[in-house]
Amino acid sequence: MVDRISNLPDSLLSHILSFLTIKEYVATSILSSRWKLVWTLVPIVEFDANEFEWISSSSDEEESPNQQQDQWNGYRFSFTHIVSRFIALRNANPIQKFRLRWSRDCDPIHVDTCVRAVIACDLKELDLQVCPRQPFYLPSSLFSYAKTLVALKLTGYNIVLNPPSSSSVSFPSLMNLHLQSVKFANHDSFSRLISCCPVLQDLSMETKTTYPINDDNFKIIVPTLKRLHLTMKHSSYKLVINAPILEYIYFRGILGKEVLLENLSNLVEAVLDIYLEFEAIDDTEDYGNCVLAFIRALYSIKSLHLYADTTECLYHASIFDPPMFHNLAVLHLCVNSCMWHVLPFFLERAPNLEELILDKVKRSPRYTYDKCSITLEWKFYEDVPKCISLHLTAFHFKGYEGFNAELELVGQILKWARFLKKMTIDPLDSARGEEVLCCQEIIDVPKAVCDL
Repeated sequence: MVDRISNLPDSLLSHILSFLTIKEYVATSILSSRWKLVWTLVPIVEFDANEFEWISSSSDEEESPNQQQDQWNGYRFSFTHIVSRFIALRNANPIQKFRLRWSRDCDPIHVDTCVRAVIACDLKELDLQVCPRQPFYLPSSLFSYAKTLVALKLTGYNIVLNPPSSSSVSFPSLMNLHLQSVKFANHDSFSRLISCCPVLQDLSMETKTTYPINDDNFKIIVPTLKRLHLTMKHSSYKLVINAPILEYIYFRGILGKEVLLENLSNLVEAVLDIYLEFEAIDDTEDYGNCVLAFIRALYSIKSLHLYADTTECLYHASIFDPPMFHNLAVLHLCVNSCMWHVLPFFLERAPNLEELILDKVKRSPRYTYDKCSITLEWKFYEDVPKCISLHLTAFHFKGYEGFNAELELVGQILKWARFLKKMTIDPLDSARGEEVLCCQEIIDVPKAVCDL
């Protein structure tokens, strides 16, 4: 039988191997001398320590702790040996993507060696998901010689972000940056890194839950940034966002002590899940005002999604006065039974709203409010909001329970929304037994002339 596959060029063979798992294409090295080094030429390399877990024998006898440790040492040698062999045999052949997942017994020396080696291979994507026992300081070569790097993802509570302060730090091609649970060497480490990414378009960051010794300083002043995901698990930070072409922002977590948003006139969509953590807030009214100020900076958006905690934060603001949202077409508002009063304010300030999504959630029993009522606090102004009568085409109510006030709300929408084309009512689980009755009540509500 003629072995035609082995006669194919290395570039084609390595491309074929890239569709296999790391264990599968490493195994091809024993086929023949022709295949001995082909696996090291794969352009997309993904090393996952979990795929190299020790496979014990099918013995029914329970293993002793010493036997288990011996097996674990065997696994560790196998994984580190394969990674080291790959680095040694790869030379400087280009790598498109390198991913390293290593948690248990992760060796920072081997991680450092890997990073230094792949950076020299015209690397485009680097994904490190490692959890070494000791702090792992990223090698300086990553900050100075990664000229071809387009995407960088760092995940691990012991990865230390420590960009040098010298002018040699530069990521001229970096467009995507993802940081999750990493440590910052000092309070300006993040800002110094961002300032060296002149073409950055997509930024995602999730902070650790532990409070830093000094307030972290997050300055996101990026003229090229289009998408931003922030998950802030503590409040000990200062945040500045200045991104003139930013289109999407997702913010989740606790709002920091000082937050400044500016130059966001190109923003299209915002999703806000700002936590209301009473234990971390000194003054709830001041915190509510800060949340309102955050929202006021988003005046140009076309789609706004507010989670229930965010709506509760607005409840505590001294004066609820949102801006005019002239471009807002989609409003997704999550509320509990105490927070409905914010709805008329948003409707009044969104004259061109086309789609309204109300998501009613159960109120947490931890909190009580003096103004709270079990009924819907719904009041239209003397003039029906312009958006309802002239532009609203879709209305969705999730968590409907059939209260009189809720039926009144639905009735107001049906009465005044002349261009309504679609309405969906999704009952709360506890109200599903009365779905037929709820549907009949809604059907009987007088409707405006529309194509519903």
